[in-house]
Amino acid sequence: MVKSFQAIVFCVVIISCREAKADDTAQKWSPRNKYWRHLLTEQSGLDDGNGEHFDDMQSCVQTALSESNDVLLQDKTAVPTIVDTLTDSQNRTVLVEIGNAITPSQVESVKRLAACTRLYFPESRFDHREFTMSGGGNDCTFMNILLQIFSPEVFENVINIAKLAYKKAGWGEQLRLRPPHMCGLRTAEYLNYKEFKRLGGHADTGSLFTVLFALSDPKLYQGGEFYLLPRDEPDNRMYYFKPRQYSAIVFLSETHHGVTDLEGPREMFTNEFWVYDDAPWHSSTRAENSEMDWFVQRAEETLDHAADYYKEEDLTDLWPFEEDIEDFDGYDSGYGFYEDESSDDELNAIEDKNDEL
Repeated sequence: MVKSFQAIVFCVVIISCREAKADDTAQKWSPRNKYWRHLLTEQSGLDDGNGEHFDDMQSCVQTALSESNDVLLQDKTAVPTIVDTLTDSQNRTVLVEIGNAITPSQVESVKRLAACTRLYFPESRFDHREFTMSGGGNDCTFMNILLQIFSPEVFENVINIAKLAYKKAGWGEQLRLRPPHMCGLRTAEYLNYKEFKRLGGHADTGSLFTVLFALSDPKLYQGGEFYLLPRDEPDNRMYYFKPRQYSAIVFLSETHHGVTDLEGPREMFTNEFWVYDDAPWHSSTRAENSEMDWFVQRAEETLDHAADYYKEEDLTDLWPFEEDIEDFDGYDSGYGFYEDESSDDELNAIEDKNDEL
C-alpha cells in the first residue's frame, strides 16, 4: 500500500513538473512558433468552429497521463543509437535509422494526445485518408500545434532525434538543408493502419525531412515493411525496413516511400519539417507551400486580426519573407523525388543541378 501511494505521489510530481515546465519547454524547442505562441500564452484559441477546446484538451491530456502511472514509472534510461544509414547512387545519405529513439512514456503521450484530439476535433483533425492514386492509406490524427503545446517534451525529443540524424547524414554539408531547430514543423501525425492493408508509394513533397517513430511491436503485425526508393537508383531498386518498436527512421521527405501489404496493428508517429515556420492552427491539417506564402504575406501586409490567426505582437518580429526564405522547389541542392507531371525541362534542370554537386 505504501509503495502504491509513493508511486502515485511520484507520478503526480512528474505531471506537475511537466505542467510547470510546459511553457518554457515549448518556447525553447519551438522557436518557429510565431503563428501559434499566443495560443499558449492566452490558454485559448483552439477553436475549429465548434467551440473553444483549450481547457478541454489540457484536462484530457493531464487526466490521461495521470492514469498512466505504470508507463511513467517503467521508463528506462536508453540512449538513442544510430543503427543504419542508406546512401543513394551519388553517395548522399537519404535515410538514418535510430534505435531507442522514443521512450514508452512518450509513446503513451503521443497516443493519449491523439485520442484527445479525435475527441474534441473529430472533423477537422482526423482523416480516414485514402491514397487514391497509389492505393492504401491510413487513419491519420493531425497533432501539429497540439503536440508543441500539450506534449512539449515529446516535441523536444523529435527535434533531438532529427538533429542526431541531420548530423550523421551530413545534410548541412551535402545538401545545404537547414538544421532542424531552424525549420518549422509542417505536420505531426499519429498513423494507424487498422483499416488499411498498405500505404501506396508517395513523397512528402514540399518538406525537408521526415521523422517517423515506430510505436508498435513489429511482431504484432505481418508485412508492413517501410520501403524507400532513392532517386536515380539503378534498376529502381527498393530498400525495405521493418522498424523496431521505439526506433525512428529519418529520411529526406521527397524520397519515394510507402508501406508494403500488412496484417495486424501498426501504429506510427510521423513529423515533417520544412523551411517555413510552424504551420498555424487555422491552416489546413497539412499546410501547403502556397498556403504559407499567402499567410506570411498577409501577416506582413495587414494588422487586421479578425481571423484571429495571430496577435499584433506577432508581427513585430516577422522575418522578411523574401530575404529569409528562398524559392523552394525541392531541395536547395536539387535533390528531390520529382513528380510525374514535371516537364522535361524541369527534370533536366534538376538532373543538371545534381551533376554539379
